[in-house]
Amino acid sequence: MDERPMTENDRPEPLPPEYGAIDAAVSAVREALAYGNATAAVAAVAELPPADTSDVLIELSEEERALLLTSLPPEFAAEVIGEMGREDASEAVDAVEPEQLADILDAADPEVAVDVLKDLDPDKAELTLGSMDEAAAVIPLLDYADDTAGGRMSTDYVAVSPGTIASNALDILRLRGDEAEDYRYVYVVDEQGVLTGVLTIRRLALAREQTPVSEVANPEPVRVSTDTDQEECARLVRRYDLPELPVIDDSGRLVGVLDRDSLVDVAAEEDTEDMLRIAAAAGDRLSGSRRRSIRRRMPWLLVNLGTTFLAAAVVGAFESTIAKVVVLAAFLPVIAGQGGIAGTQTLTLVIRAIALDEPSVRHVRRLLWREVVLGVVHGVVLAVFVALAAIAWQRNATLGLVLALAMVGNMIVAAVVGGGVPLLLRRMRMDPAVSSAVVVTTATDVLGFLLFLGLATAFLSLLM
Repeated sequence: MDERPMTENDRPEPLPPEYGAIDAAVSAVREALAYGNATAAVAAVAELPPADTSDVLIELSEEERALLLTSLPPEFAAEVIGEMGREDASEAVDAVEPEQLADILDAADPEVAVDVLKDLDPDKAELTLGSMDEAAAVIPLLDYADDTAGGRMSTDYVAVSPGTIASNALDILRLRGDEAEDYRYVYVVDEQGVLTGVLTIRRLALAREQTPVSEVANPEPVRVSTDTDQEECARLVRRYDLPELPVIDDSGRLVGVLDRDSLVDVAAEEDTEDMLRIAAAAGDRLSGSRRRSIRRRMPWLLVNLGTTFLAAAVVGAFESTIAKVVVLAAFLPVIAGQGGIAGTQTLTLVIRAIALDEPSVRHVRRLLWREVVLGVVHGVVLAVFVALAAIAWQRNATLGLVLALAMVGNMIVAAVVGGGVPLLLRRMRMDPAVSSAVVVTTATDVLGFLLFLGLATAFLSLLM
């Protein structure tokens, strides 16, 4: 039997910790640090994968995080930071001294280091960058906006000249050692660094040894510029099923690459942010500080409070009608609630379509007409049920008719506002998810009450 030493690649992936292991590690780290025993604190997380250690770090206080991070080997600390969300990572390193943080960021991927540095106090960021040995790989990325291809790209790639033969290109890959396993493509660039082609490792390996790479490379690869929005990059990767995306500057020179995994994370982040914006909780996390949660949520709660007063003013305008037919008050939540739910359904679908750049959002009139038709259908069906319920309860057919008409009308309002508001914001080059939910809720409440109570006033003599 052929026996050989186990290599790093032969080792199995770490298994998830047993239930409660993270909580146990948090307790062990806190106890160790309370007694000033950093070695024991490191031992408490030594067997955890970096992703689980990041969960432990989030549970600790600011001082405990700094002590644990600076006690861990820099390579492991860098992996832990890389597994954390951006805001959590920023909070985790906030109390770490610049010289110690520089050691951690030297071991981190350049794009992770850039995110951390951008979120630091400017003076601390400058001191940290000045103490880094790998600053040269990070500095070029600091000039790009966070949500662009330049801000997300990695500068770790393999590029060869057009005349390089296949065997030499493979030798260049071999010189990268174990890192070569992570490369998806070999890029072909001319003397000025301009991207002229790309080929997969498999295609390179199958090429004849003396064949120049320019003859087997794809001369027209899908590429993006440094200022391309990260969502557009993620869309291109999904659309063309690409494992990697080259990034070029204004002159066409290759400056970096975006791998599929990082763009999957981008898509997840963008979808999460859109979902949170719809709920008026953008930037908030359950693991975040209470102060940050209050700062993110309270403004929208105050805005929503203002809109409820608007709805209350509409109800107050029909005070005399409600006083004569008190039962009308019991049906106000029915009209407003159904309209709000229907509007949110349409809103969510339209925002999703915008995020995925679905063809439907390019045909605004067709999309809105479709939602209006659905609103009418849903309204009629719900109107029948609510009218029958009102008649059975109050023995008043007129009340049933008023409710039915108001229900249909508010469902149409929900369809138009739920579909129209995000499309309008998109046309104005604003984030469609921002404040859309508040607008939809306000419209369905105010117009729903106005329709219902207005009709009730018109038919008042028949309702009494």
